[in-house]
Amino acid sequence: MSPRCRIRAFHRPSWRSWNLARQAGRDARIGTVSSDAEVTTSPVVATVYEHLLDSITRGDLQPGDRISDAELAKEFGVSRTPVREAIQRLRDIGVIEASANRFTRVAVVAPEQTAKAMTVWIALFCALVDEVVENAASETADAMESDHEAFLSALAREDYPAMARANFDFYDRLAAHSNNEVLTRSLTSVVHMVRLGSLYLPQAIDVSQLSRWQGELLAAVRQRDTESAVAAIEGLKGIQVPLG
Repeated sequence: MSPRCRIRAFHRPSWRSWNLARQAGRDARIGTVSSDAEVTTSPVVATVYEHLLDSITRGDLQPGDRISDAELAKEFGVSRTPVREAIQRLRDIGVIEASANRFTRVAVVAPEQTAKAMTVWIALFCALVDEVVENAASETADAMESDHEAFLSALAREDYPAMARANFDFYDRLAAHSNNEVLTRSLTSVVHMVRLGSLYLPQAIDVSQLSRWQGELLAAVRQRDTESAVAAIEGLKGIQVPLG
């Protein structure tokens, strides 16, 4: 399938996002968005970034699929500059890879890379729970419980994409409360590599273990028990990532 066909198969953004993107593109072309900083924070960059990331994590775009900045710019009705900025952001977090004058494509994450990324994620998340669990609000625990229930429901249906979404949403609840920007940026980068890689493992991981450690972490957050929360994250080390 050609890059053109793949891009047109994307789920289109909402009309509100579409209009924001078009306006930002017009602003960029007439010079009201001129500096690198302004382009980086423009609505069109955020819109294209989220659109591509969502397409990748849903599986609409798969590892190795080509991405054309020209086609994306045409789809959104904007210049290629903000589209390239969005693509660069996705390269920074490891879900898109490129070779000059050859290709820009969804990253191919090998199972070995997924396992290594998971090890890094566990270490980073231990640091995060050490920071935030002691002051976790009851609303955070309530949201995590809803995600846990969604995970269990998806598990019962054997709906693995829904299970993956609920699992990552569950952990994101705590990440949102960190005041350590370096830590959260690092987590954002590695979690998307884990998420992308886990979609294409040769075999499924032991999801019953995921369920167990979610439950342990939820209980620790309810009690604001940092030590038990760290133990629940470290328990994930026992989940083997299939390598072949």
